[in-house]
Parts: sequence; structure tokens; C-alpha cells
Amino acid sequence: MKKRAVFSIAVLYFLIAGFTFGAGDYRAPYDMRLEDVRGGQSYARVEFESMMYMPGNLNMGINFYRLEPDTVYTVWYTNEKNERVPAGVDGNVFKTDGGGKGRYVTSVNGYYLDNWDRIEVYAHPDGNPENTRDMVGVLKGDLLG
Repeated sequence: MKKRAVFSIAVLYFLIAGFTFGAGDYRAPYDMRLEDVRGGQSYARVEFESMMYMPGNLNMGINFYRLEPDTVYTVWYTNEKNERVPAGVDGNVFKTDGGGKGRYVTSVNGYYLDNWDRIEVYAHPDGNPENTRDMVGVLKGDLLG
């Protein structure tokens, strides 16, 4: 009798765990590319991956190439109304290295992305990410549904 009870509890546990961490909240990983809005050769590759134990949340990593060396940039979510919010949990700022490469990593709730149409990246020539008046659009890419 005890074996049957333990077996039943184990089956129930795995069923509940399967629904909690299962396909209903899982989004398959996908990639997108950010293109240079100035017609140059800069670009970025964005990778999204579901967080295994946090259903609905995604890790977002962006690798940047051929940007201006040693420059401060910010990453934003934007929509068709030209509204924007900073991407990221702990800030949306990164700085490129001497070769124009950079990396930005954050997490985001996948359902929050449904409110936004694009990811845009802006340069801050004065090095001040708080100065949004003088920032310059550099890269842009459409979020995938």
C-alpha cells in the first residue's frame, strides 16, 4: 500500500511540474538581427532564450559588431507610435571596446515584449546615457511575434 501511495504522489508531482514548467509558458529560442539605420556596416545579433525555471521570462543577449569604438550606447524597446522604454532590468547601457564590439545581456518577460514592435540602439556621442536629447539612432530590428 505504501509503495502505491508513494508512486501516486510521484506521478502527481511530475504532472504538476510538467504543467508548471511545460509548453504552455515555454517560448522557443529565436534570433533576430539589428541593422544599421545609417546605411553603414554596423549590425547586431539578438538571441532570446526561455528561462527554464521562470516560465514566460526570456534571457536576451545582444552581440554588436562594427560600431564606433569606445562609445556609449543604449538599448530601447519601441513601438509604431514612436514611444520607447529602456530595455533591461538593471539598465540599458553598454560601451563598445576599442574594436567596435559590444555585448548587452538582460532578461525580460516574454509577454511584455508583445507591447513593443522593435529594438533600437542609440549612440551617445557625449558619453552620457542620461542625455536622450542628443542621442543618435544607430541600429534597429523588428521583434518577432
